[in-house]
Amino acid sequence: MNVQKYDQDNPRLVNSIVCAIDILGFSQMIVDSCEDGYGNSLLREINYLINKNKQCIIPNKYSHGKIKIFTDNMVVAYPITGDGEEELDEILENVSEYQFNLALEGLFVRGGISVGNFYINDDIVFGPALLDAHNTESKLACYPRIILDDKTVKKLQKYINYYDVAPQNNMILIDNDGQWFLNYLNTIFKYYTECNNEYEFERIQLELLIRHRDKIEEMLLIHKKNTKVWDKYVWIANYHNYFCDLYFPDEKNLKISRKSLLSWPREINNDDI
Repeated sequence: MNVQKYDQDNPRLVNSIVCAIDILGFSQMIVDSCEDGYGNSLLREINYLINKNKQCIIPNKYSHGKIKIFTDNMVVAYPITGDGEEELDEILENVSEYQFNLALEGLFVRGGISVGNFYINDDIVFGPALLDAHNTESKLACYPRIILDDKTVKKLQKYINYYDVAPQNNMILIDNDGQWFLNYLNTIFKYYTECNNEYEFERIQLELLIRHRDKIEEMLLIHKKNTKVWDKYVWIANYHNYFCDLYFPDEKNLKISRKSLLSWPREINNDDI
């Protein structure tokens, strides 16, 4: 079987899995940081975090995947060899880890995944799969979630039907609007190989979920007066709580309180007059 790759010297479209990712609220972060005099500080921080965490997307020199980063946008692509199951599993797992790591730093992302013809080199990204992934991210993702377009869902359904219990099942959740999105919190279960025993394994998982909870609560507080933005963090808080209920039902302290996710009216008081 010929291994597919992006030929730097002979550009041609290659059947690929492509993911387009955007950092939530990044444009406003740039404006605010430059107006308030900490633009260079934000630039250094973002540069450090992205370069640190992008290593999980293309984890080794043997991978044929490629990344292109421009400002707050990232395009990730894996050329497909064979039926594409291995490449799709790889991009789902690795992009989930990237999304999770950035969330722990308070950077929440949205994105879209598509499949089709694509090409990437040091100077250009090109192809209909890129357009489909970008349109999925910009028009359908809406919340801090990375969703699969219809073509990718059909591929994944085919792979899932191969198994009695499919390995992809835990990688994906289906939202109430029918969109399939990356279950990025599932990344916490990858830390098992780094633990010496089951107790240590669970302790690390709980610590990571607490860090995730704290970042969401911080964002809910920061954006409580901006309903449009606040609503996006309500979505991620509900996802967080769902995940905790599913895997850690007895750990009530992991969850974000219900009162933080509701907007209550109140009567006029002296401070309003």
